[in-house]
Amino acid sequence: SSMTVDSIIKEILTSRRDLTREEVLRMIEEKVKSAKGFFTDEAAARIVSSELGIKTAQKQLAEILIRNLVSGLNDVTVTGRVISVSPSKGFTRSDGTEGFVKRMQIADKSGLMKTTLWDGKAKEADNLDIRSGQILRLSHGYVREGLGGMIELNLGTHGEVAILPEEKRNEYPSLENFLERIGEITEKDRSVNVLGVVRKVSPESRFKRKDGSEGKVKSILLRDFTGEMRVVFWNNKADEIKDLKRGDY
Repeated sequence: SSMTVDSIIKEILTSRRDLTREEVLRMIEEKVKSAKGFFTDEAAARIVSSELGIKTAQKQLAEILIRNLVSGLNDVTVTGRVISVSPSKGFTRSDGTEGFVKRMQIADKSGLMKTTLWDGKAKEADNLDIRSGQILRLSHGYVREGLGGMIELNLGTHGEVAILPEEKRNEYPSLENFLERIGEITEKDRSVNVLGVVRKVSPESRFKRKDGSEGKVKSILLRDFTGEMRVVFWNNKADEIKDLKRGDY
């Protein structure tokens, strides 16, 4: 909105006394032109602010809509519905230290974006037991370009994660908006959300891993009006469906 753009310009002028309002407006206009319509005025203003090294620009502003996020922004707050979430995974950095990463997808009324939580934030989110459908506020994140040129919101040491109460739900798109039809899912789809009727539940089976520990697996046959598919649940996910039976939705 023009009000938000105006407040960003004021922030810039407060920190950079050497610039005039006209100069800042021209920088924003050039940024919009260079992006060939990809940036809104607000996104362009934010990136100009970020490039000028203005640290406080985002702190005093409201949350940013996903469509206004651009690579390079810091101290960003986004609120949205969790569309998909994966458990955190450990990895070893090049210096030998251990790290953790947790990935999820968040949607608001303006779009969908990938979100990556690192190290302590990944473990913190695991402890919160974040699930698809919940409304999440992610604060003090930074936006960078990920694989395939898509922007991603990252949360590191300074980030904050909060699950918002149910009454906020109507402000965000429902999970159903992001469901895939079973008959249209292909091997190229890496992460999907499906809704269907349970046609069959297979008994749980256990197996030994290479390290000697025991794992478990359970599968179901799920159907919607376009087809059916086998869905496999591993380890603690198998526990979560222990009461699932044929005919459940």
